[in-house]
Amino acid sequence: MSDRKKREIQPIHEKPFGDILHSMDHFFTQAIQHFHTPRVIPVHQYETADEYIIEAELPGIKKNQINLDIFQNYIKISVQDEAFTEKKDDAHKITEQSLRYQRADRLVTLPFAVNQSDVKASLSQGLLVIRIPNRRKRIPIDTKEV
Repeated sequence: MSDRKKREIQPIHEKPFGDILHSMDHFFTQAIQHFHTPRVIPVHQYETADEYIIEAELPGIKKNQINLDIFQNYIKISVQDEAFTEKKDDAHKITEQSLRYQRADRLVTLPFAVNQSDVKASLSQGLLVIRIPNRRKRIPIDTKEV
């Protein structure tokens, strides 16, 4: 086969536009890999005689990524995860950058109003535990037979 025919039958990735197409393919592949649906924060709530307890499952999340907001009888759990990476290849003069950002919120309604200073929270092994003193008073009901 002549050299001219070899050049004409070359696959697209070996032609001048092949690099551009490869770069575009790589870009979209990377974008899809880092595209996540919004995270749902699983929450379990229960009440004891002394406390109202909220447990939120947050595997892989660090304390500085969590924000708790309290307003009347609501607690908002917010998680923000952000990562920036950069790879440089000086030999080929290539720089690859990626930014990953993820945010999730969960609003928990409480059966009573809460004072922020009463709320205690701890994070251990991916489990956020929020403890609120239970100040609800049960009203006894008298029964009278007629």
